[in-house]
Amino acid sequence: MAKLQLQHTMHGRDKSGEHGSIEFCPATLFCNKTVTIRERKMFDGRIELAGWRQCAAGHQRSIFAHQLYPNVLIKVLKPESRGEGGTRQSKRGLRFLNRFKRFGAYRTFQREVDEFLEQARKFSLADGVELPIPRIFGFAHTDYGLGLIVEKITKGNGELAPTLRELAFSGQLTARHLKMIDELFESFCRLHIVMMDVNPGNFVVTDRRGFEELVCVDGTGEKSFLRVFAFSRRANDAKLGRMRAKLLTKLAGILAHPAAVCREESVRAALAPYQRPADRRAQLIALSPQPGLLSRRA
Repeated sequence: MAKLQLQHTMHGRDKSGEHGSIEFCPATLFCNKTVTIRERKMFDGRIELAGWRQCAAGHQRSIFAHQLYPNVLIKVLKPESRGEGGTRQSKRGLRFLNRFKRFGAYRTFQREVDEFLEQARKFSLADGVELPIPRIFGFAHTDYGLGLIVEKITKGNGELAPTLRELAFSGQLTARHLKMIDELFESFCRLHIVMMDVNPGNFVVTDRRGFEELVCVDGTGEKSFLRVFAFSRRANDAKLGRMRAKLLTKLAGILAHPAAVCREESVRAALAPYQRPADRRAQLIALSPQPGLLSRRA
């Protein structure tokens, strides 16, 4: 089990007057008793997220970070995504069928963990392989329900790595980032990584290893009932091709938004083939000196 060295600053100095250090081991999160490492207390298997900062949120999950644990994040389900007893909130016609499916609302956790295990089993630390997905350290019980503890992907300065969505809106998306998307999906094909969802907010750009690279922080796992994409590399490669096109289409839609900035015309030109008619119409309306007239014509 991996261990992360953390600086122990919240609880002050030790008896010698010097700052101490603690080892964070995800295995301690499963314990029901207080764990002492080097005479310092650790988690007892329950985490109150009131002292944690929500750093991101998706459609179903919220993500929390803590300054004492700079290398980990905790993913939890939003209250509206989890029914009584952890069941999945779904449409009325599907509620009866979902009663017989295991894991309930936590099926996304199960798929993500399965995919990480499948990739992690192929390599040891001696191989020196850096997977393009975050490591998973374990689970913890929180006041928001079960939490999934994952690796925090940061920039070289320790800040949370920006997503492609953030870069596209702020005008920082470059042609190099589009090339990195191609490289990432080529890596996914080579490693046979299965994806269940694609969204610009699920991909972050990090320079923590001294160069920029793209990491997929969410949306991995097998969603199909027959596990077609996990069993067939050819089927998965075809699906990844569609996923790549879908991601580029969503990025093109972001650039068409009136609030988005695009500083590189080469990026706009590269994404133009993926722009949907509705996105082009919205862009014309935003750039027109008489947007009301174009809007009525549309």
